[in-house]
Amino acid sequence: MEVPLKATLFGEHAVVYGEPAIAMTISEKMVIRIMESDKLIFKSNSLAIKGVKVELDGMKLESEEASRILSYVIHAVDHFGKRKPALIDVESPVEPSVGLGTSAGIIVGIVSAYSKFLGYQLCKEEIAKISHKVELEVQGIGSRMDTNTISIGGLLYFKREGGYEKINKEVKISAGYIKRTSTTAEILKRVKALKEKDEDLFKEIIITIGKTVDRAKKAIENDDREELGNLMYVNHGLLMSLGITIPPIDEMVSSAKTLGIQGCKISGGGGGGLVVCTEDERSKILLSYIGAKLINSKQSNEGVMIKEIRQ
Repeated sequence: MEVPLKATLFGEHAVVYGEPAIAMTISEKMVIRIMESDKLIFKSNSLAIKGVKVELDGMKLESEEASRILSYVIHAVDHFGKRKPALIDVESPVEPSVGLGTSAGIIVGIVSAYSKFLGYQLCKEEIAKISHKVELEVQGIGSRMDTNTISIGGLLYFKREGGYEKINKEVKISAGYIKRTSTTAEILKRVKALKEKDEDLFKEIIITIGKTVDRAKKAIENDDREELGNLMYVNHGLLMSLGITIPPIDEMVSSAKTLGIQGCKISGGGGGGLVVCTEDERSKILLSYIGAKLINSKQSNEGVMIKEIRQ
């Protein structure tokens, strides 16, 4: 099973509050294999799990990130009402929790592969629906954007009233990620604190992000690269006002604007993680300068794909 990762172009955080967003699948892919086994086993030689704690007296290992990933796996498997012993092997080209949708990728990949293993034939829409249900069961909150984008594939505009629209255009970006300095829980707490402190101001920011997304959609459809780039800077500024950006990325975005790079912004949940810019060699140089790992950010128009993978 090949599962594309995704980049959010516009609308982070605001999409959780009912505003639109734009995201696309990229050419970085996770590979999830399911093979017959005498037990139900999950393994990964490439997913880097951080924040591990070991209780030496009882030799008990604890990891919030590992627990979350295993919860995704268990809920995805249990959705089908029966467990069939299998070895579930996950390969990821990137670290988890950097804004590329690895958590959603694990859910979508396992829902797709395990359902096939059990003999079901699910369409991509069904995979997306089940995957979002699993995500909500584990997280309690979250938009449908990541699981839908990764399941369906391509460049997608998520509507205010629900549902999505495929945009039949290509957006060319340069992208890379740095280590996150805040957890998702900490970022959400920060955003919630702003909402509670001044709800009217918070609503204005969220609504303005939504308007920025709509203008970005028109710019993409009209092949207006200059307008699209300007809106990336606007969206970054609005996300900064929500408190989800960090100084190294803010400084990089400012440098990009000074150098004349058409657009640049933070992407995803914030606190570090992914940065996307309009495609430009100077963007790659700036990303490398702040220590970002460059990724294959070429737009992919395929969602989750079932393939026979020979070992």
